[in-house]
Amino acid sequence: MTRGARSDASADRFRPEALAAANINPVTRLATDYLNHFNNVVMLLELVPDMPDCVEEVADWAPVAYDDYFRGSHFRERDLAIAAFHAADPEVRAVFDATVTHLDCAMAEAIDLAVQHDPTDPEIAFRIRSFVKDRLKPLISAASGIVNASPHLLSPQPDSGSDEQAAVDELFP
Repeated sequence: MTRGARSDASADRFRPEALAAANINPVTRLATDYLNHFNNVVMLLELVPDMPDCVEEVADWAPVAYDDYFRGSHFRERDLAIAAFHAADPEVRAVFDATVTHLDCAMAEAIDLAVQHDPTDPEIAFRIRSFVKDRLKPLISAASGIVNASPHLLSPQPDSGSDEQAAVDELFP
Protein backbone atom coordinates (compact mmCIF):
# COMPACT_ATOMS: atom_id res chain seq x y z
CA MET A 1 0.00 0.00 0.00
CA THR A 2 1.38 3.41 -0.89
CA ARG A 3 1.70 6.22 1.57
CA GLY A 4 -1.14 8.17 -0.08
CA ALA A 5 -3.42 5.15 0.11
CA ARG A 6 -2.64 4.79 3.83
CA SER A 7 -3.59 8.39 4.55
CA ASP A 8 -6.78 8.03 2.50
CA ALA A 9 -7.70 4.91 4.51
CA SER A 10 -6.91 6.71 7.75
CA ALA A 11 -8.94 9.77 6.74
CA ASP A 12 -11.80 7.51 5.67
CA ARG A 13 -11.64 5.73 9.02
CA PHE A 14 -12.07 9.04 10.87
CA ARG A 15 -14.98 10.33 8.77
CA PRO A 16 -17.54 11.91 11.09
CA GLU A 17 -20.18 9.39 9.98
CA ALA A 18 -17.87 6.45 10.72
CA LEU A 19 -16.98 7.81 14.16
CA ALA A 20 -20.59 8.59 15.04
CA ALA A 21 -21.67 5.11 13.91
CA ALA A 22 -19.02 3.68 16.27
CA ASN A 23 -20.32 5.81 19.18
CA ILE A 24 -17.23 8.02 19.09
CA ASN A 25 -17.72 11.78 19.11
CA PRO A 26 -16.66 13.05 15.65
CA VAL A 27 -15.52 16.40 17.06
CA THR A 28 -13.42 15.24 20.01
CA ARG A 29 -12.72 11.69 18.77
CA LEU A 30 -13.44 10.40 22.28
CA ALA A 31 -15.91 7.72 23.32
CA THR A 32 -18.17 7.97 26.37
CA ASP A 33 -17.91 4.20 26.81
CA TYR A 34 -14.67 4.85 28.73
CA LEU A 35 -16.68 6.59 31.45
CA ASN A 36 -18.41 3.30 32.26
CA HIS A 37 -15.21 2.44 34.10
CA PHE A 38 -16.22 5.13 36.61
CA ASN A 39 -20.01 4.96 36.40
CA ASN A 40 -20.11 1.30 37.41
CA VAL A 41 -18.15 1.93 40.60
CA VAL A 42 -20.16 5.04 41.43
CA MET A 43 -23.33 2.93 41.30
CA LEU A 44 -21.74 0.42 43.65
CA LEU A 45 -20.54 3.15 46.02
CA GLU A 46 -24.10 4.41 46.26
CA LEU A 47 -25.19 0.91 47.30
CA VAL A 48 -22.39 0.28 49.82
CA PRO A 49 -24.11 1.88 52.87
CA ASP A 50 -27.14 -0.39 52.37
CA MET A 51 -25.28 -3.38 50.93
CA PRO A 52 -21.83 -3.45 52.58
CA ASP A 53 -20.90 -6.63 50.69
CA CYS A 54 -20.47 -4.39 47.63
CA VAL A 55 -17.31 -3.03 49.26
CA GLU A 56 -15.34 -5.98 47.89
CA GLU A 57 -16.25 -5.08 44.31
CA VAL A 58 -15.56 -1.41 44.96
CA ALA A 59 -12.15 -2.24 46.47
CA ASP A 60 -11.16 -4.06 43.25
CA TRP A 61 -11.43 -0.86 41.20
CA ALA A 62 -8.19 0.61 39.87
CA PRO A 63 -7.46 3.41 37.42
CA VAL A 64 -7.26 2.24 33.82
CA ALA A 65 -5.83 4.26 30.96
CA TYR A 66 -8.12 4.99 28.02
CA ASP A 67 -6.17 2.67 25.68
CA ASP A 68 -6.07 -0.15 28.21
CA TYR A 69 -9.77 0.18 28.93
CA PHE A 70 -10.64 -0.32 25.27
CA ARG A 71 -8.05 -3.07 24.72
CA GLY A 72 -9.74 -5.07 27.47
CA SER A 73 -13.31 -4.20 26.53
CA HIS A 74 -15.91 -5.82 24.32
CA PHE A 75 -16.52 -2.47 22.63
CA ARG A 76 -17.22 -3.34 19.00
CA GLU A 77 -15.02 -0.57 17.61
CA ARG A 78 -12.30 -0.67 20.27
CA ASP A 79 -9.44 -0.36 17.77
CA LEU A 80 -11.09 2.65 16.18
CA ALA A 81 -11.69 4.17 19.64
CA ILE A 82 -7.98 3.85 20.44
CA ALA A 83 -6.86 5.19 17.06
CA ALA A 84 -9.32 8.09 17.23
CA PHE A 85 -8.12 8.97 20.74
CA HIS A 86 -4.54 9.20 19.47
CA ALA A 87 -5.70 11.29 16.51
CA ALA A 88 -7.67 13.68 18.75
CA ASP A 89 -6.67 17.29 19.20
CA PRO A 90 -3.86 17.30 21.79
CA GLU A 91 -5.51 20.16 23.69
CA VAL A 92 -8.78 18.23 24.01
CA ARG A 93 -6.88 15.14 25.13
CA ALA A 94 -4.92 17.18 27.69
CA VAL A 95 -8.12 18.60 29.22
CA PHE A 96 -9.72 15.14 29.18
CA ASP A 97 -6.64 13.48 30.69
CA ALA A 98 -6.45 16.09 33.44
CA THR A 99 -10.11 15.55 34.27
CA VAL A 100 -9.62 11.77 34.33
CA THR A 101 -6.62 12.20 36.65
CA HIS A 102 -8.79 14.21 39.06
CA LEU A 103 -11.48 11.55 38.74
CA ASP A 104 -8.99 8.75 39.44
CA CYS A 105 -7.82 10.52 42.60
CA ALA A 106 -11.34 11.28 43.80
CA MET A 107 -12.39 7.69 43.12
CA ALA A 108 -9.46 6.42 45.19
CA GLU A 109 -10.51 8.70 48.07
CA ALA A 110 -14.10 7.47 47.93
CA ILE A 111 -13.03 3.85 47.82
CA ASP A 112 -10.67 4.37 50.73
CA LEU A 113 -13.51 5.89 52.73
CA ALA A 114 -15.78 2.91 52.00
CA VAL A 115 -13.08 0.28 52.62
CA GLN A 116 -11.36 1.76 55.68
CA HIS A 117 -14.54 2.58 57.59
CA ASP A 118 -17.84 0.94 58.39
CA PRO A 119 -20.07 2.07 55.52
CA THR A 120 -23.19 1.18 57.52
CA ASP A 121 -22.30 3.80 60.14
CA PRO A 122 -24.73 6.68 59.39
CA GLU A 123 -21.96 9.30 59.41
CA ILE A 124 -19.76 7.28 57.03
CA ALA A 125 -22.77 6.47 54.82
CA PHE A 126 -23.54 10.20 54.63
CA ARG A 127 -19.91 11.00 53.75
CA ILE A 128 -19.83 8.34 51.01
CA ARG A 129 -23.09 9.54 49.47
CA SER A 130 -21.99 13.16 49.70
CA PHE A 131 -18.65 12.36 48.11
CA VAL A 132 -20.39 10.61 45.24
CA LYS A 133 -22.86 13.46 44.74
CA ASP A 134 -20.48 16.38 45.25
CA ARG A 135 -17.21 15.11 43.76
CA LEU A 136 -17.51 11.99 41.64
CA LYS A 137 -20.66 12.76 39.68
CA PRO A 138 -19.58 16.33 38.81
CA LEU A 139 -16.21 15.02 37.62
CA ILE A 140 -17.88 12.34 35.50
CA SER A 141 -20.18 15.03 34.09
CA ALA A 142 -17.17 17.20 33.29
CA ALA A 143 -15.45 14.29 31.52
CA SER A 144 -18.65 13.54 29.63
CA GLY A 145 -18.91 17.19 28.62
CA ILE A 146 -15.40 17.05 27.21
CA VAL A 147 -16.11 13.82 25.31
CA ASN A 148 -19.31 15.31 23.93
CA ALA A 149 -17.65 18.59 22.93
CA SER A 150 -19.47 20.91 25.29
CA PRO A 151 -18.31 24.28 23.94
CA HIS A 152 -17.68 25.87 27.36
CA LEU A 153 -15.38 22.98 28.33
CA LEU A 154 -13.38 23.07 25.10
CA SER A 155 -13.05 26.82 24.72
CA PRO A 156 -10.22 28.82 26.28
CA GLN A 157 -10.60 29.12 30.04
CA PRO A 158 -12.37 32.27 31.26
CA ASP A 159 -10.67 34.88 33.39
CA SER A 160 -9.95 33.73 36.92
CA GLY A 161 -12.54 36.13 38.34
CA SER A 162 -15.51 34.78 36.36
CA ASP A 163 -18.35 32.62 37.62
CA GLU A 164 -17.42 29.92 35.08
CA GLN A 165 -13.85 29.79 36.39
CA ALA A 166 -15.14 29.56 39.96
CA ALA A 167 -17.27 26.55 38.93
CA VAL A 168 -14.24 24.87 37.32
CA ASP A 169 -12.09 25.65 40.36
CA GLU A 170 -14.74 24.11 42.59
CA LEU A 171 -14.57 20.88 40.55
CA PHE A 172 -10.79 20.72 40.86
CA PRO A 173 -9.87 21.92 44.35
